[in-house]
Amino acid sequence: MGGMIAEIQAGARGIWALLAFKPDWRKHFDVSVDGFTRSFLAVIYALPAFILLMVSANHVLAELPGGAEARISLLDAIGQYARIWLLFPIIAFIIVKVLGLKTGFSAWIVVHNWAVFVLLHVQALFWLLAAAGIANAEILGVLLALYQIARLGVHWRVAAGTLGLHWGLAAGAACIPLVIDALIVYGLSSASGG
Repeated sequence: MGGMIAEIQAGARGIWALLAFKPDWRKHFDVSVDGFTRSFLAVIYALPAFILLMVSANHVLAELPGGAEARISLLDAIGQYARIWLLFPIIAFIIVKVLGLKTGFSAWIVVHNWAVFVLLHVQALFWLLAAAGIANAEILGVLLALYQIARLGVHWRVAAGTLGLHWGLAAGAACIPLVIDALIVYGLSSASGG
């Protein structure tokens, strides 16, 4: 249990240090082969937040007019969670190869995994505020719009920090996986008639 808490603290502190442009942010991440593998424990560590996010979102959606049809099924939630964690490493590998980078892939994955851990918790908090009645639908909409902007910034900062790219190229590298993910989500929702 202590190892899990230490890993979560290091990952979360590292993300906040990275976002604050602190020069020593790298000390929080183990980008060795073992660290790369262990960073995927974030999948397990973030699962309670994702479950809370899904339960809260379904509660909020059920309260909206016509929202019962928009609720997220267990199968859809499992698919979303798998997509969140499996799509990025594949796309990141391709991006690193296309850019001809010799280093950075492991660091990008490790830091990205912890960034996703933090982002899932932030998004879960927003949906929980709405489910608890603290934030109404309009406030939730604003929070989620701001979240999407912040998400872009987080992914840009992770790519810039780990790959050592110029900010413009890092922005492109960060956006490619996000755009591909959005296209997949759109395609799946169109295919299911949603």
